[in-house]
Order: sequence, then C-alpha cells, then structure tokens
Amino acid sequence: MPRHLISKTLIRPCGWLLAGALTVLPIGNAMADDAKDLLKAMSDYLAKQKTFSFSYDSSVEAVTHDFEKLQFASSGKVEVARPDKISVSRIGGFADVETVFDGTTLSILGKNLNVYSQVEAKGTLDDLGEQLSSAGIDPPGADILASNVFDTLMDGVTDARHISSAYIDGVECEYLAFRSRDVDWQIWIQAGDQPIPRRYVITSKHVSQAPQYTLETKDWKFGSAVAANDFTFKAPADAKKVDLSEIAQIDEVPSPEDDGDDQ
Repeated sequence: MPRHLISKTLIRPCGWLLAGALTVLPIGNAMADDAKDLLKAMSDYLAKQKTFSFSYDSSVEAVTHDFEKLQFASSGKVEVARPDKISVSRIGGFADVETVFDGTTLSILGKNLNVYSQVEAKGTLDDLGEQLSSAGIDPPGADILASNVFDTLMDGVTDARHISSAYIDGVECEYLAFRSRDVDWQIWIQAGDQPIPRRYVITSKHVSQAPQYTLETKDWKFGSAVAANDFTFKAPADAKKVDLSEIAQIDEVPSPEDDGDDQ
C-alpha cells in the first residue's frame, strides 16, 4: 500500500457530494481487467527515464476540530537523475522549501525561515525513501519516483479497477482506482506512448471524514530536454544551519495554532 498515509491529527475525510446528495456510482468488476496492466506500463516507462523533470500542484485536505474544511495548496518542481539524485522545490502558504539529495547528503532549506539542515543519507533514491520512511517521514506522492512504481504502489492492494478514460488539462488519460486496507487511491495515466502520471489522489479512508491528498503533474521533460543540474546544494550566505528537528513549517499543513484552531 502507499507508504504515505496522511497522519495529521487535524485532517479529516471528504465525501463525494453532488448537489447536496451522496452519489453512488454503479461500477462493476468488469472494469478491473487491465488496471494493473496500465499501471505496469506506466511503471516500466518511468523506470526507463534516467533524467526527467516535472512541475506539480498539490493539495491536502484538513478539517479543524470545529469541522471547518480547509484545503492547503502548494506548487513546485521535481528534477531527477537516477539512481541517486533529486531536487524538489515547494512553495505554499506556510512554507517555501528546497530539498536536494546528491547521493550522499540530504539538504533541506527553509527559505521562509532562512535556515537549513543537512543529514548523511548515502545510497539511491530508493534507499533515501526507506531511510525517510524509517524516520517517520513519508512525503505524499513520493511513490511515483520509486525505481519500481508498480511494486511499490501495488503492495497491499485488494482491488484494482480501470474506471474510464478522462481528461486532465485537456490531455486524455486512463482513470484507475485501487483499494487497500488503509487507503484508497486513484491515478490518471496519460494515454498514448508516454504513460506518465498526471493526477494522483490518496484517501485515508479510516481517518475520520477520509482526508485526501491530490498531486497533479505537468511540464514533463526527459533526457537532454531537462535543464542541467549538478544537484549541488548551495545554502544562502546568511542562512543558519540547524538540526533537522529545528526546521519548523516545512509541511503543507500548518500546525493547529497557525490555522486558527486553538483546541
């Protein structure tokens, strides 16, 4: 199952409400036939891409203790050079963060705080993912960067369905839905000879009111089309180096005191 359950205590789920009524879709088992095949094709395609980049928009749902639903949005860019280099930027209403991994060191810069932290993390991107997960850090959406996306996402899946074709930003996609014990997740894979993930939605179904995380990608580039990046972290001259635990406000969801929830 996806390793990034949304665990913020202030988050709660959202249901499908259309015109004030709960809509139940009549989806049968016949739609399940090729969902795994389509996901495997996406996984194989991404595994062949040694250098790539894309921009993204993400949002995470939250509900306060007073049951006010909030949605926190951010945007950023990802640059990858397999097997062991990645650069991720993200800016939102509560954080402006740059993360760089060069195969030996993970560096995180909180631009809004003008502080940075560095930790030793030797290995591949998969190794980095395992180290972060062991430390209780599971960046939502990170699964699509694994060297074997199919095995990573299919772990624990109990149901897989190819719902229909759909369009994201005017691009035709295949809409797939998967279920596991703790989360339901959906993915929209671009149709054609570039089966890239265009939208990825995770629902923590056993958390009260089932909060969702949504990741939408765009502007994919591969190989020589990717801007040159040596993945060398350069901290601002006046930035303060701190322990990773001291870097606050690097999450997409603010702490309760920041969103006005004082309970």
